[in-house]
Amino acid sequence: MSTERRPRPSFARAFPPSAELDRIVEAFARGDYGRVRAEAPALERSTGDGAVRAAARTLVDRTRPDPLAVRLLVLTGALLAVLFGWWTVHAKAPSSTAPPAASVERVK
Repeated sequence: MSTERRPRPSFARAFPPSAELDRIVEAFARGDYGRVRAEAPALERSTGDGAVRAAARTLVDRTRPDPLAVRLLVLTGALLAVLFGWWTVHAKAPSSTAPPAASVERVK
């Protein structure tokens, strides 16, 4: 496990000082979004400070997938399903007759 400290993300520089929040921001900076999604809502529920609550909510919001990317992924899956269905319905089985053998001219 690396002990090097990564710089805070630019959006988190204005967050209020809090040891729990700093740990979650550090996890976010490392890319440990699972930990952020697990601990930030608990911090949001347990703290009485509105600024810490808003900061925890911001961190959770930053780990959610982009709605446009989700829509494009769903659209791509639907297009793939339609194309597969069209191919399945309209594809022809290979013909059972073998193509004629090529004629070879023999010169003597």
